[in-house]
Amino acid sequence: MLQTILTGQAKSFALLLFAIAAYVYFLPAILAFLKGHRHFFLILGLNVLVSPLQSVLLHLLFPGFMLTGPGVPPATTLLIALVTNLGLGWLLLLAWAFKPGEPNPLLLRAQNTKTYDALAALPLILWFVYGLLQLRPTLVGDASLILSGNAPLLNWVRFFSLTAAAGFNLLLVYLLVVRDKPVRKSRGLLPRFFAFAGTFLGVGILQFPVAQLSLGMQLVSAVLVGVGSLASVLVLWRLGKSFSIMPEARTLVTSGPYARARHPLYGVEMITIVGTAMQFIQPWAGLMALGVVALLVIRTIFEERVLSEAYPEYAVYRAKTARFIPGLI
Repeated sequence: MLQTILTGQAKSFALLLFAIAAYVYFLPAILAFLKGHRHFFLILGLNVLVSPLQSVLLHLLFPGFMLTGPGVPPATTLLIALVTNLGLGWLLLLAWAFKPGEPNPLLLRAQNTKTYDALAALPLILWFVYGLLQLRPTLVGDASLILSGNAPLLNWVRFFSLTAAAGFNLLLVYLLVVRDKPVRKSRGLLPRFFAFAGTFLGVGILQFPVAQLSLGMQLVSAVLVGVGSLASVLVLWRLGKSFSIMPEARTLVTSGPYARARHPLYGVEMITIVGTAMQFIQPWAGLMALGVVALLVIRTIFEERVLSEAYPEYAVYRAKTARFIPGLI
């Protein structure tokens, strides 16, 4: 498993599902930390142990229930996994994490440090680094053909496209490490949900069968991905240390491309999304791409709410600046 990850051969969708499952499993400890729970470290320790403890107890009390193997239906295997990992012990931990009480000021202060911000970004950093690993084999193959002088036009265009995408991923990793601390964060679950969904729903497009495109359509698709990725690099470079996935206010940027549009990064990302969706079976890839675009629009609503709270001058900027495309949207 580790070898497939290090070589970029593991499926992004499978890794994403694993990350979501791990997040849900450690939700009691995460909530306890965010609330500054005075018993956070105890909850964290029990959270680590709750799955093996529940597994042992279920095996002792209901040995027949814990049988798994080739002949066991997938639904039964899923039920066993849910009961083992998210059983009564996990529910009690979750209830304890939600229990009101006087917070630990040390934990609350820790959440306002640069170290915490970097650690919170670590899963995203690993995700974008893995994206680079996945691009490497195709980039190396196209580069070899180009250097040999035998590369057709499609390989040249694809090499440009994927190089721009790799540059975008590299810049994302860099900014997640060096970005400023947030001065204000969104409140509630919905802003975080839409930020997460808008960031990762595009992975679903890659799960559809590849479309059989003509050479011309392959070139158009590769050009759109390359232009969108290159434009994303340029816009993201101007956004700089204000970059964030979640709706957060770090530093208000209103110059460069942000003088013409409030969300130029999302605008150019739409170009990449269209180019990517073209490569997969229709209409499903196109419908999912529309879903990603809809989520980007929803994300802007929550982001602007946070920016308006943090910066009173944002209202004037919003009134005179387009959302995505100057003069249109």
